[in-house]
Amino acid sequence: MAVTPEMISAVRMEVADTDPAIPLMSDAEITYFLQKKNENITKASLDVARVILFKLSQQGDETVSVFSLKGSKAAEQYRLALELYLKNPHLNPVLDGLGSYTDENGKVQNPIYAGGISNSDMLANTSNPDNNYVPNPIYQKGEENPFNGPWSI
Repeated sequence: MAVTPEMISAVRMEVADTDPAIPLMSDAEITYFLQKKNENITKASLDVARVILFKLSQQGDETVSVFSLKGSKAAEQYRLALELYLKNPHLNPVLDGLGSYTDENGKVQNPIYAGGISNSDMLANTSNPDNNYVPNPIYQKGEENPFNGPWSI
C-alpha cells in the first residue's frame, strides 16, 4: 500500500505541524518516516516529532532592530509538550505494542505480567522441584522451617 495524503495529514496532526504557511516538515520527509515504520501513523509521528525537536533546537535567538526571534524558546516548549505526550500511557505509541487493548467497556487493559514478584509466585516457584533455588543453610528441606512466611523456602 502506498502512502496517502491522508496518512501525511494524520502524522501532521499528531505532531502539531498544522500551519500550511510554514510547515516544519515536508511531505517527502513525512513519507520517508511512514515508509520506514511500515505506514504506522503513530510510530511515524514519534520519529517526526523527534526530528521536529532537533530542527527547532538548532534555531537560535536572533534580534534585528526591534524584532526578536526566540528559536530556543520554541524548542523548549515543543520538548515539554513532547514529554507530556510520551508520559501519557494512552497517547504513547510505544506502549501500544505491549499487549494493551481496550475492552468492551472502553477501559484500557494491559495484560503485561511480571512473574516472581508476588508471594504466591514465590511459593509456587520454591515448591516446584523443577526450579533451581538456593536452600536456606539454617535448615534442610523437610525439616521444620523456623521462618514461617512467604520469603522462606
